[in-house]
Amino acid sequence: MPRSSAQIEAFFASVLAVPAHSTFGLSLVRWQPGEAVLSFTAGAPCLGPAGEVHGGVVSLLLEPAATFALLPMLPDDRYPVTADIHVQLLKPVRPGAPVELVGRVLRVGKQLAFCEASAMVAGEMCVAARLTKAIVSISA
Repeated sequence: MPRSSAQIEAFFASVLAVPAHSTFGLSLVRWQPGEAVLSFTAGAPCLGPAGEVHGGVVSLLLEPAATFALLPMLPDDRYPVTADIHVQLLKPVRPGAPVELVGRVLRVGKQLAFCEASAMVAGEMCVAARLTKAIVSISA
């Protein structure tokens, strides 16, 4: 059975409330099945020792973008879990930059889904990722 919009929105709210996401100000811009857009501003909590935005922070925040794109496509007794992620840091994200995270579903099977996610600043791709999501049961 498919999830209702209320169930999807409640799940998204719970993911955004996770401290690892809320610390960086992650927010949902829009979603539809197969695509989601999230955003954050690369503030002080995102900075590494050299004063630049830490690539691990951006990588961490790309995962929910892919999850938000995929979850509405799954039955209500299934949940996507990252099984593999490959991240390419193409160019630095500058401190203070508003960052748009775009997640897209490429293919969904019974046990695996393939997604891509990108971090964009002013329309330029800074980070690209390919994610494999395991589709697991959440029934008791």
